[in-house]
Amino acid sequence: MVRSVLVECLRLIDARIPFALATVVSARGSVPAKPGARMIVRGDGTIAGTVGGAGLERQVMERALECMSAGTGGSFPFTLWHRSPGGLDSLCGGSVEIQIEVVAPRPHLLICGGGHVGKALADMSLSLEYFHSIYDERPEFASAERFPAARALHSGPASAFLAGFDAAGGWSHVMLCGHSYHVDLEILEALVPRFDGWIGVIASAAKRREMFGALEARGVDAARLARVECPVGLPIGAVTPPEIAISILASIVKSANLR
Repeated sequence: MVRSVLVECLRLIDARIPFALATVVSARGSVPAKPGARMIVRGDGTIAGTVGGAGLERQVMERALECMSAGTGGSFPFTLWHRSPGGLDSLCGGSVEIQIEVVAPRPHLLICGGGHVGKALADMSLSLEYFHSIYDERPEFASAERFPAARALHSGPASAFLAGFDAAGGWSHVMLCGHSYHVDLEILEALVPRFDGWIGVIASAAKRREMFGALEARGVDAARLARVECPVGLPIGAVTPPEIAISILASIVKSANLR
């Protein structure tokens, strides 16, 4: 792989920008690019790298955009001979098979609460190559020492944090780890109406009833509240913070794979 293509792949992954990677996996006859040639196709149709240029490149770009729209890739043959049925407007005479891989953004978890469960959740998310950011009103629970791999750290009053919250950017999942009922309530009241991603809350059934009742009384739409996973996590009988984190991550993996 050309280094510049690899560097751009990593940049797009780190920026959580979706793209497709087209790779020549086989070639027969006279073709402009050999097996191993790669091309990135971004969502706006711009490219990096090459699988051969000219009409082939255009056809691959269009197929890659179709794959991105469908959310799945595949292997596709292309004939570089204008007299062949469905062939490209080319005189090369050969054919290639190109594998198109759709690279979706990796989940980025906003973990609200940097206590035992939040720490376990952050640590375990790394093995899945998920990103995470931390919010906790207590600075010592949102520190770089405690969360060295966090993309961002936020502390202080929830009102100040929420004032700068961009519902359309950054995070794919929001997890409330239950440090404070009042903080959880404040975050949910702000996020549920305008954040369309997955939201999970550590809570008992009784806490859910009280919390959701309070939110509906404050005007939060019941249909929006129904999207919140509370109690959160797959029912595996989790007790310890690592077990609870596994349960939550399993639910997040499920939600991410359903998209």
